[in-house]
Amino acid sequence: MSASFDPAKARRVPDAELKARLGAEPLLLKYQTKLLATTAVNQVVVCQKSRRIGFTWAIAADAVMTAAARKDSGGMDVFYLAYEKEMTREFIDTAAAWADLMHDVAGVHSGVEEFVYEIDKDKSVLAFRIRFASGFEIVALSSSPRGLRGRQGYVIIDEAAFHDDFDEVLKAALALLIWGGKVLVISTHNGVDNPYNKLIEEINGGRKPYALISVDFDEAIADGLYRRICLVRGIEWTAEGEAAWRDGIVKQYGDGADEELFCKPSIGAGSFIPPELISKAVHPDAGRPELYRNGPVYVGNDIARRKDRWVADAVEEVGDVAWLREEAILANARFSLQDEELDRLVLHSPYRVVRVTMDKTGMGEKPVEDAEDRYGPERVDGVLMSGSRPYDIAVAAKRMFEDMRVRIPDDPGLKADLRKVKKVVGLTGRISLKADRDEDGHADRAWALFLALASMDVRADRYECEAGDARTSGEGFSLAALSGGFAEGALGEIDVADDMDFRGF
Repeated sequence: MSASFDPAKARRVPDAELKARLGAEPLLLKYQTKLLATTAVNQVVVCQKSRRIGFTWAIAADAVMTAAARKDSGGMDVFYLAYEKEMTREFIDTAAAWADLMHDVAGVHSGVEEFVYEIDKDKSVLAFRIRFASGFEIVALSSSPRGLRGRQGYVIIDEAAFHDDFDEVLKAALALLIWGGKVLVISTHNGVDNPYNKLIEEINGGRKPYALISVDFDEAIADGLYRRICLVRGIEWTAEGEAAWRDGIVKQYGDGADEELFCKPSIGAGSFIPPELISKAVHPDAGRPELYRNGPVYVGNDIARRKDRWVADAVEEVGDVAWLREEAILANARFSLQDEELDRLVLHSPYRVVRVTMDKTGMGEKPVEDAEDRYGPERVDGVLMSGSRPYDIAVAAKRMFEDMRVRIPDDPGLKADLRKVKKVVGLTGRISLKADRDEDGHADRAWALFLALASMDVRADRYECEAGDARTSGEGFSLAALSGGFAEGALGEIDVADDMDFRGF
């Protein structure tokens, strides 16, 4: 503990004092305050919520008030667990903002520190923390059940439905209850079969004695969400504007609105590649070009220019296992630079590239034609991603994950992209896929990998390579006709427009 920390300056933050600091407009809305009031009197709280309604702001406040308090006032260490590092950074920065806001009553704090968190004698990870004069701290780290061993305090499991091993994470967190700890499990839904939803079903069925809170999009709006957005953005609030904003958000989510906004898990949905399969595919030797074993290589290329990222994956076939050896990612790059990067993988690397499978949709037509000129049309497969083809290609890739024939690096961004692709089964049985767009694109990395895996797994013939040139041993193979390899009707009715970009879903 730093010498600048004076425990005498730290004390519990009474609600009245906090409200006094917030002025006429409380920084916590009604549903956010309800969450904090519930965690204050219950050891285990589970919260199902709409996406993007500001609960990170609320749980960060809860974390600060808990870690800043003295032990005799309920103070304890706080452990925030997310499924990717970017979320931990966002949370700890938000907590630091609260600590600054409540400086007079919360006492001295260290600010955000990045440090090496020792999980056990064999493993450590980079994590973030804020230390308080109370002697307690907030620690934010990526999900790891082992990271809670021997610890004591308040555990917050954020976006629990998207953790790779939620059951084990929860089990580790609940162990902290023995000596007076607390647990908050909070998430948007990710399918009815997800362990998070099963936990909620157990609570509703009386089989788990935990407190349950549910806040959907309309409830958040009724409690002032849109008014707060107007206040922050300097926009005049009107009832008409709120109604139009609400309808616009719901339309953006389309068929996924029930799950993403209204706390209703989709039937048979969730991540198309289940998190547990993604976790099992992780291998320390993947993502390392220097470990290339001279096997045939399949390149999958998702083409984009501005909104999304251009991604090319080089996948080596070793036996019947696909090893992701290298991934090239470009953002807002000129087409000439994209061509140079693809040439590097195909022509100027040690890889024996036997197939380059490229998204031909929209702007992809010219890059595909240019690649055919450079590498030869027999080695390039331009796939028009429309109709049922995206689903068929995703099915081929999923089958390889299920058969344990995929090896990927432990890359949080790649795993997050794989989780973004979701299957939605409508009430009529129609199947569709969707992927949310965020600042990291539109599941671009997932689809580059899917294209490479499908090219390797569902080909009609084998490719051999001699002196760096590829030749086919049969009539040739094209993923463009992939859907013909499945029995008619076997996939159900596909709800994908024929002319849509496959990343739109």
